[in-house]
Amino acid sequence: MPVPTASESPPETAPPGASTSRTSLAARVFSFPVMCMFLLAAMIFGFSVKHFAEPDIWWHLRNAAYLFQHHSFPSVDTYSFTAAGSPWMNFEWLSEVPLFLGFKAMGLQGLLLVYFSLLVLIYIGVYHRSCRAGADCKDATLATLLAIFLGVVSIGPRTLLFGWLCMVGLLLVLDRFQRSGKGLWLLPPLFVLWINLHGSWIFGMVVLMMIIASGMVEGEWGLVVARRWTSGELKKLLPVFTISLAALFVNPFGYKLVLYPFDLLFRQRGAMQYVQEWHSVDFSTGDGKLALIVILALLAAALFSRRRWKLDEVLLTAFALWAALSHVRFLFFAGIVLVPILAPRLKLFPPYQRELDKPWLNAGIMAAVVGSLIFFFPSAAKLQQKVDEEYPTAALRFMQRQHLNGRIFNQYVWGGYMEWNAPELKPFIDGRADIFVYNGVLDDHRKATTIEGPFQILDKHQIDYALLQPEWPLTYLLEHSPAWRPIYSDKVAVLFERTPRSAVEKSR
Repeated sequence: MPVPTASESPPETAPPGASTSRTSLAARVFSFPVMCMFLLAAMIFGFSVKHFAEPDIWWHLRNAAYLFQHHSFPSVDTYSFTAAGSPWMNFEWLSEVPLFLGFKAMGLQGLLLVYFSLLVLIYIGVYHRSCRAGADCKDATLATLLAIFLGVVSIGPRTLLFGWLCMVGLLLVLDRFQRSGKGLWLLPPLFVLWINLHGSWIFGMVVLMMIIASGMVEGEWGLVVARRWTSGELKKLLPVFTISLAALFVNPFGYKLVLYPFDLLFRQRGAMQYVQEWHSVDFSTGDGKLALIVILALLAAALFSRRRWKLDEVLLTAFALWAALSHVRFLFFAGIVLVPILAPRLKLFPPYQRELDKPWLNAGIMAAVVGSLIFFFPSAAKLQQKVDEEYPTAALRFMQRQHLNGRIFNQYVWGGYMEWNAPELKPFIDGRADIFVYNGVLDDHRKATTIEGPFQILDKHQIDYALLQPEWPLTYLLEHSPAWRPIYSDKVAVLFERTPRSAVEKSR
């Protein structure tokens, strides 16, 4: 049989191996497990839009604006009149930068995009860890949805999300090390970032210590099993742990930033008592019921699943449950930690079979999710409307038009918004609870808003105006006091002005 010459050679075709490789790549990219990630992203998007109006984001934006304008950090408070000049440390400065850049680039839409992306990275990490731990993708999806519901209390444009993203990164690195003995070198730079992003780095240190401690023993106790670290693994773990501790001091504030979580624990008890998300879980609320579901699911997994528990899983489960039940804000942390432990023990659906997968159907669903996110992404006007429904936008405009100048008593959650949108109107308090705990202002605010000597507090601080929500008890009290008169009101806010003393005496 004659061999064709170059001129007579048949048309070029892709080698069978290349065609198979492309088909295999398409099957992986458009697989059912990947499609589940897109469905999770759609759920996260819905919560992101719903919980957009976060009260602390406004003073965080002002901090970042100050940093970009002055190329330095503020060392004293210049935002409020009650803590003016007090020493203050911006311990979450690095988290504020991407949020501010998003806002600067796209306004409120950019802010939404940045923190939505953070949430997606966090929960896709949770889903990935669940699958790598042995969970079927459908069970992992359901369990990750549970984590999202648990985390609703902290969903919003919050610096805290950067801390929880670091937590997911820490757990992924430790997972990889336990599987392959590699990747541990990532931890010191992770902690350098983490301490500059958020104070939750201390949770990362606790988790790291628990993982190391769980490998110091070996044995079996019923369904609990422990494997001792090899000498080679310890030679990697202990130096990396020491370097990670040293890495915490790579920050603009030195040891003061390292000590801040302990300051919160021991000096800021008033903030924990006053701010609702620092309260313990109330099982009568939605968050409490979800926490109870997780606890029951863990108990069921322990009772009915024959899958063994590693000692580090037992320690992390106990720590996550203790933290979450003690303080509502740590329900987010519990979802991150518990779901990859719980998901492999769930057997709620028939197992995923790769050979029955339909890549093009999955691709269509993924495209539909992306298209929906683009189509339903709220406009700047709609986001501003959501903000205006929560914050006293119109009242602040009124005050600016009237050139009101005086001391303003405000709702706790409105202080940051005032500082960002009307910086000339110094508020009584904002979400930076620490400095207001130190000088007693937070306690005074609590007494006034809970009708525990409100007039004495208003007189003590020589308040000229009170900007309050319509339904609050203090609002009702001022409405019926001859010493105060409303000068502006709408559905969101009521503005009171102190009545001149002569007018009060005449009314008597």
